[in-house]
Amino acid sequence: MYAAKEEGKHRYTFYQPELTTQAEHRLQIEQDLRLALERRELELYYQPQIDVQSGRLIGVEALARWQHPTKGMISPVEFINVAERIGLIKTLGEWALSTACKQAAAWQDMGLPLFQMAVNISPTHIQDPGIVTTVEQILLKTGWLAENLELEVTESVVQTTGENLSVFKNMREMGLKIAIDDFGTGYSSLASLKYLPITCLKIDRLFITDMLKDPESSILLGTIVGVARALGHSVIAEGVETEEQVQVLSGIGCDTIQDYFFSRPVPPEEIPALAQKHFLPEEKDEEAAVLPFPIVNK
Repeated sequence: MYAAKEEGKHRYTFYQPELTTQAEHRLQIEQDLRLALERRELELYYQPQIDVQSGRLIGVEALARWQHPTKGMISPVEFINVAERIGLIKTLGEWALSTACKQAAAWQDMGLPLFQMAVNISPTHIQDPGIVTTVEQILLKTGWLAENLELEVTESVVQTTGENLSVFKNMREMGLKIAIDDFGTGYSSLASLKYLPITCLKIDRLFITDMLKDPESSILLGTIVGVARALGHSVIAEGVETEEQVQVLSGIGCDTIQDYFFSRPVPPEEIPALAQKHFLPEEKDEEAAVLPFPIVNK
């Protein structure tokens, strides 16, 4: 039945044993995800965002992880899609936003330098009429400042007309930052950027992968960065793997790098050491890197 539905309406598919196994797995994941938050199986990892020019840590992106008790680590791609399908994405999104803001505020209270917290918001969650109020309440409850919170959305969500536009305008009026994730793969054009209430572009990793071997990709990337900077937007590059790519990105004016070249997504207890490394003077006592900073994940 699942297979037939995925093929579209008025379709059928022949029975295959592996389809039964897949359906059973999917049903089990759906059932387990409904209990995962209650059982505290979900947690946030954080991937550093590094300033290209100074090498300083200036932000982190919160990324959900699910440590299933019997299946091990389940890919976010899988369980986020499940959450969308079974109507849990709003609950999951609010948990992620609240947990990330709590953790950021706790780090600051314990002496970590102030940096930006980025959190993904799903297209479905953006459609919720109460999304702006929800964000306001979470900021009030956690004590995290709106100007230090960046919400990441897909290109398809940020429209120049309609309800989404008013939602993002309200968020910007609150002081929140708005980033378009994976820019270059969706619906936005360079011309539309001047109308969008955003503050940041996150360049899709395909541009980064191709820029050294394809001159046209490099030119296009430079144009995107140039237009974004001219409009006052910051630019984050994902998919960076080599020092050569870092140098090219620095040369065309890219602000920030976020990827495995600097750091994989790490559990919250590893962020203090990374922040100390990228923020504090080298003569600072090395023991500062292992201070017992609090962990907020449950």
